[in-house]
Amino acid sequence: MSGPRDRRALELLGLARRAGAVVVGTQAVRDATRRGRLGVVVIARDAGENARARVLPLVEAAGGAWVECGTAASLGGALGRGRTVVAGVEDRRLARRVRDLAAPDAGEVERRNDERRERRD
Repeated sequence: MSGPRDRRALELLGLARRAGAVVVGTQAVRDATRRGRLGVVVIARDAGENARARVLPLVEAAGGAWVECGTAASLGGALGRGRTVVAGVEDRRLARRVRDLAAPDAGEVERRNDERRERRD
């Protein structure tokens, strides 16, 4: 389900991509996370467990933020690519805005992160 806030977040991601402030794909996000360069990781709501398992534990271990936004098709479309399950925003200001749009209730983001951790354990 994609609402107006998701659409605005995806539009902002597209602008950030054109500005060179976005990394796209699992490996690029993992590498940027290791270097401490990401303000937020955006993962598609329909991303598979394998993609989540490859990215989210690393982001969480690094103390990074992540949000779910759109589908793989809509995320890829916003970034000028095909289906894309994960992207990272390097610019901190843009990252904060994307995070606020995609997950306006920061407590909700933390609750979802905790639920996912519990399911993995």
